[in-house]
Amino acid sequence: MSGIAILASILLVTGMAEPRSVMANVPVVLHAAAAAGPVTLLSYNVEGLPWPLTHGRTAAAAAIAAELRALHDRGAGPQVVAVQEAFGDAQKAIGTSAGYRYAAFGPAADMPGAPATRADEAAFLQAASFWHGETEAPHEDSGLAVFSDYPIVWVRRIAFPRFACAGYDCLANKGVLAVALRVPGRADPLIVIDTHLNSRAASGVDDPRSFYAYRHQVDTLRRFVASVVTAASPVVLAGDFNVGSDPERQAYLADAMFGARAMTIAASESSCGDACRIIAPVPTMTKAKTIVATQGPIAAEGRTSGFGTLADGTRLSDHIGVMRSFALRS
Repeated sequence: MSGIAILASILLVTGMAEPRSVMANVPVVLHAAAAAGPVTLLSYNVEGLPWPLTHGRTAAAAAIAAELRALHDRGAGPQVVAVQEAFGDAQKAIGTSAGYRYAAFGPAADMPGAPATRADEAAFLQAASFWHGETEAPHEDSGLAVFSDYPIVWVRRIAFPRFACAGYDCLANKGVLAVALRVPGRADPLIVIDTHLNSRAASGVDDPRSFYAYRHQVDTLRRFVASVVTAASPVVLAGDFNVGSDPERQAYLADAMFGARAMTIAASESSCGDACRIIAPVPTMTKAKTIVATQGPIAAEGRTSGFGTLADGTRLSDHIGVMRSFALRS
């Protein structure tokens, strides 16, 4: 058995506490109430996988919160943070520790997805592998969280179907989280949607199986976005899309969400090797990991900034945070 399979097997018999689905944070020092003006959003995969898959993540989460608070103290912090892999208590507390007033969390571990209704979906489930974590109920929640300086008006969430997960990804109940935020000076809320799609090589299963799950996740995401957005509301879609260098994923995601569709890619993080990540000079799906996209009366401003790399070059996650400012149009 491979090392990653052994670690995944350990996860099958371990678990972590469930988050509260929505809460108003009460840190020692809150950010000042957000004023009218441009909105800056950070999308960040905080690498919150539990031990023994990773180590040192509690300290890293504290450092991430400290960096966010320091940015706010300098007047340069994001008003909204969309997080992926916030599995542990330390990651869920990033918003509180950084000073955000509001937080919402994605699907819990026991939130059901849509049942299989077609023969191919049932066949996919029948072929599930115990050794790749596909036969067990999820042991982790979605890992999704949104931290905000703006009040949360409503929250919507959905778990991906079990026929839309492949390999070790099935150990977490991945899905989609949407929040509507009350931004000063606007009648219509800002809608922020956060997601994390199935990995490819890291899933431990072959590409056709992981791509089947990926396609169904994208289909679920597309329908969910259509169900929560309105023409009058500005929308930001953010998350870890795990496109990478796979042309099938690029093509399917482009057709479903971008291109002729209404979404426009505003910023992205790209893979430049196994552990190499960069902010794409031009926002693109090519080799993309994190993507930030928009729809409706909203326009990107300035340049994309990276987040999570310290002065000495140390990265606080295996990803780079993607930060972009937006003007909300009338």
